[in-house]
Amino acid sequence: MQETNVPPSRFRWSALLWFLPAALVLLVVGIWAEQPWWVLALRVVIPLGFGVVIGVLGGRSTSAPDHAYGITSQGARSEGRLEVDVPVEQVLRSLRQVVEDLPRFTLVELSGAQAQLTARMNMKSWGERITLRFHPLDPTRTEIEARCEPRLGTTMVDYGQGAKDLRTLIRAIEQHNARNQHIP
Repeated sequence: MQETNVPPSRFRWSALLWFLPAALVLLVVGIWAEQPWWVLALRVVIPLGFGVVIGVLGGRSTSAPDHAYGITSQGARSEGRLEVDVPVEQVLRSLRQVVEDLPRFTLVELSGAQAQLTARMNMKSWGERITLRFHPLDPTRTEIEARCEPRLGTTMVDYGQGAKDLRTLIRAIEQHNARNQHIP
């Protein structure tokens, strides 16, 4: 996860940029068809209005209602973190077991420093890519940073699915490590 001093934008300009060409095409077609000025105005205002609404929704920042795991979201991208009282090696073993127990997730890559997972598509999203980064705090403690992004890069709104998936995954890792904390 990159650290930056610039606060994230509360508006996704890319959403407006997607609708701008549509508005221009509709304007040109309307002029060519010699439509009245109010029809031309509607042909431009409607797509630009959609772009503004999606831009606002895609840039909104939210956090989990109970502030669990520090999960915050901006549009369809979510981040969270967890500290566990086990070494990284045990976190890796736990992660393999957790992914087997949760059918929504697939483990794509696993190393000592990070893991890449995917989440299947459903009615709220086209699927997600989840990155877990492991930071040993000391020999018996590990911090896990989690980031969830939509698989389809143009996704602006995921209706909270990314945050829900992060919460499910982080909670399962925490519970599995709590149950098996003293297993060598």
